Amino acid sequence: MQSREAVVIRPRRPEDVAALVEVMGRQQPVSRYPLVWPLSEPAADFIARGTERAAWVAEVDGVVVGHVSSTIVPDDEIHSVWSRSTGRPNSELGCVSSLFVDLDVIGKGVGGRLLDTAVAEIRGGGRTPVLDVTTQTQNPASSVYEHRGWQLVGHARPLWLPPDEPDVRFYVLPDSMGRQVLSGTVVPGHGVASGAAADSPHPAGTISLQLPHFAARGVDLSGLRPATINLDVGARVTIDRPTLTLTDVAWTDHHDAETFSFVRCFVKWAATTLFGYVYYPHPETKPAHFQADSVLELLMPDLPGLAYGNELSIEVPSGSISFH
Repeated sequence: MQSREAVVIRPRRPEDVAALVEVMGRQQPVSRYPLVWPLSEPAADFIARGTERAAWVAEVDGVVVGHVSSTIVPDDEIHSVWSRSTGRPNSELGCVSSLFVDLDVIGKGVGGRLLDTAVAEIRGGGRTPVLDVTTQTQNPASSVYEHRGWQLVGHARPLWLPPDEPDVRFYVLPDSMGRQVLSGTVVPGHGVASGAAADSPHPAGTISLQLPHFAARGVDLSGLRPATINLDVGARVTIDRPTLTLTDVAWTDHHDAETFSFVRCFVKWAATTLFGYVYYPHPETKPAHFQADSVLELLMPDLPGLAYGNELSIEVPSGSISFH
């Protein structure tokens, strides 16, 4: 299995906010986002909001070039358009917020990568993705979202909207959009991730040792088994658009730091939908125990009764993984 990672998407860290304020200021005259400028609040508070569930940045060559967050949906009349259209209470929705990219990367797919990450994590929490868009003529965001399958469900005029601006548009991403299905056979692995291998230098299992380091970087995998499910899909696969990437993770003294990518996924098992990740240790930083090019490693909750030879299907964000 190979990765084409160039843009790195990772959880936002507190030290990123100052750089993001500069990025937002540079792109605002072009995108007109935020619409009301200058802001009535500190720009740092607009980016790092108290309503956040999670937030991410995009990096190119180690430089922060974009941002997105997932926020809760207020339980008020303006935002009730989403709950009426989905049939779900606002607590079961997740709003894509504060999405912007630097001028140098506009049109290069960075915003799409950030959007995919926010959508994948919203769905990973069992929620429905929603967003709102200002519709001034200089902002093509509405057509971009509609091209990706987002459905317009209503209009509103929030109190902050200037009187000479058109209504804000409210969108929902249907459950059927933005997903691809991968199927394969569950096969044995090396036993190193779980610690089952007798000759492993990590008898506790590599996953158990890595989890605290992932959590320190903002990737909380609690609730997932500290072992991988190895899924052979029968063809060489490439990770094209990881949901998240963590670089230079120094999780052991036995070898140099590694880079890990994750693709959000879910599986329907025993009448239950379970969420996890495709786990991808980059081979260029991994010292040993490589998987076949046709094998995906999955980090999932317990799947009772799963056995070698079982057929298993997972769903991942569209375009995240390709076959060759």
